[in-house]
Formats: sequence, structure tokens, C-alpha cells
Amino acid sequence: MARGRPSKPGKRHKCGKRIRATPFDHGADHVARARGRFARFQDGKAAGQVFDPIGRAWAVGLLENARVDPAALRDAGRDYAGRYWSYYPGAAGISNYEAVDRRGRGLAGGMDVAGDRFRAMDRALKDAGRLAYDAVQRLVVDTHWLPDDDPDWLGRLIQARMGEGGAKAYAGPSAGDFALLGRAIEGLLALASGRRR
Repeated sequence: MARGRPSKPGKRHKCGKRIRATPFDHGADHVARARGRFARFQDGKAAGQVFDPIGRAWAVGLLENARVDPAALRDAGRDYAGRYWSYYPGAAGISNYEAVDRRGRGLAGGMDVAGDRFRAMDRALKDAGRLAYDAVQRLVVDTHWLPDDDPDWLGRLIQARMGEGGAKAYAGPSAGDFALLGRAIEGLLALASGRRR
């Protein structure tokens, strides 16, 4: 008689590994609709990158610039937001005014536990100027925990780029929306290059 746990019933591959009984879950309906909306952009590669506001901005071409690949800006923004929320894990870490240890636990996997890389990125972003710093904060940090919703200014820019209006017709993006996007790109360029401008 065999020892151990009895094997689960079901079909198996030739190697003996059990075949998954249920198909892969592709997310909720609104996630699938969002993927479908952006499928025509970036030669069809955008579908896997539209899960957050900076990914949607990249997909419709709002991060285009003459210096750096827009995908590098997207990844730099995501990296900054992840490291930001690892360094400042919550209200207790941010409001510690006695200069005791403000750091979080570090990113998963143990990299940048001391927060050195985040501090260097934050310093480079601050060197880009206050307006650029605030714009990047609004684009990636403020939306990190609720990635399904775009900030109003970015939503107007994305809808204009996609040519959508319909029932939610509006006047379109304002000059301030474009200025905020320009400042965000300046900050993302500073993050991607990692040095002073």
C-alpha cells in the first residue's frame, strides 16, 4: 500500500502533473473591457499594461518624448511608486517626526531594504522641480492602491486620445491638463535617467 496523500483525481499531463480543471481567470468584466478598449494601441501589446493609470497613458501615446523610450518612463514611474510605498508603508511611517526609523520593510525579495535606491530616485525627482515632483506623485503614487481609476486630468487626456466622448461628452482636456502631463514627463525623465537635469 502506498504511503502519503492520495492523489487527486482528474486528467494529467504525460509527466504526471494534474491538468488544471478550471480555465485561467482573466479578471472581472471591467478589466476585460479595459483590455479591449486599449487593444488597438501599441501594436496590440498594450493589453497587458493597462492595469494602472501610467500604463493607460503609455498605451495611448501620452508618454512620447524625444529622449527616452516611453516604456522606460512607464517602468520608472511604476518602480518609483513601488519603492515609495515600500519606504513609507503607512501613516505611522510617514508621521514619525522624531526621526526614528521611517523605513518600511523594503521591497519583496529583500532588494533595497535600506531604501537607498528609493532615496536616490526621490532626490533625482526633487531635482526636476517642485511641479514635476507633484505631477509624478499625482500620476503614480496617489493612484498606486486604486489603479482602476484615472485622475480626472489624465482621464480627459486619455479620452481625447482615444476619440471617445459619447454620453460623457465634455469640453475636452484643458491647457492645465497638458501642462500637468508635461511636468509629469519631466519628472519621469529625471527618474529614468537617475541624475540631475
